[in-house]
Amino acid sequence: MILDGDTEYCIDPAEDLLGILGSKWTLAIIGVLGNRPVLRFNDLVAALNGVGSKTLAERLRNLQKLGMVSRQVIPDTPVRIEYRLTEQGRSLRKSLIPLLAWAANYQENPPP
Repeated sequence: MILDGDTEYCIDPAEDLLGILGSKWTLAIIGVLGNRPVLRFNDLVAALNGVGSKTLAERLRNLQKLGMVSRQVIPDTPVRIEYRLTEQGRSLRKSLIPLLAWAANYQENPPP
């Protein structure tokens, strides 16, 4: 439980979300998808220097299950699959910015 003034925030509902967000590459995927309106799988691989295809596919599936990422199959030759952040994903990404700013400040100014 976290108290902020008169408001109480229960940590329990965030456990599953934090477990997935804590997985390597997940925050980077959210960041990259938020920088462009839509990306194909190979574009994500290229933008996330070093991620493996299997890992990327797993992270994208987990983010889809959470409703953070949408996957659209476009019947073309060859078939195209496009990924984008959902409204929930964009909201999450925006919510992460203060935490990332705090982490950057912490790294630059660690406690003694």
